[in-house]
Amino acid sequence: MLAKIRGATLDERGQALLEFALVMVFIIIPVMIGIIDGSILFYKWVVVNNAAREGARAGAIYADSTTSDGSEAMMLTIDAARRIAIIEAVEARIGPLAALDALQIDYPDSPCLVGEHATSCGECLVYDVYRGGVCRAGEHFGGGHRVVVTVTDHHTTIVGFVIGVDSIDLTAAATMRIEPGGAAH
Repeated sequence: MLAKIRGATLDERGQALLEFALVMVFIIIPVMIGIIDGSILFYKWVVVNNAAREGARAGAIYADSTTSDGSEAMMLTIDAARRIAIIEAVEARIGPLAALDALQIDYPDSPCLVGEHATSCGECLVYDVYRGGVCRAGEHFGGGHRVVVTVTDHHTTIVGFVIGVDSIDLTAAATMRIEPGGAAH
């Protein structure tokens, strides 16, 4: 009789261990992975927004120490330097988990200049930094023109096979008015 009671207790311990293992594998671990993936996604979203804002700020306050004569060549030279300042500001804000997959700089209010990288007015207003476009016109460092910086990060989800989404593109755009003054570089 005592052996029967002892055997039943051992069987119940094994059952509890098996139930714990099943709950752990099918509920607790997937929820933990989902929380980690969601946290990484939120971190990247914050980083991308901050990078776009800081890039637009760098482009808005950029002032060159060169005196502008308003010529196309001068504006293209200043724009190339402004482009470098924007890229540096964006890359400085990208954290260890995020990657800079796309960076776009747009001057929507500016008249068009046709420069060495743009062959027509349509190509000039928006350019992709990683394709090498350089073009922006303006009336002596401002005149109400805006700079728009758009940053994109491609996030591959850990739990994509479960939720049916393999990847998410996080895109943020920031717009700022180009200031006529600022620290000269």
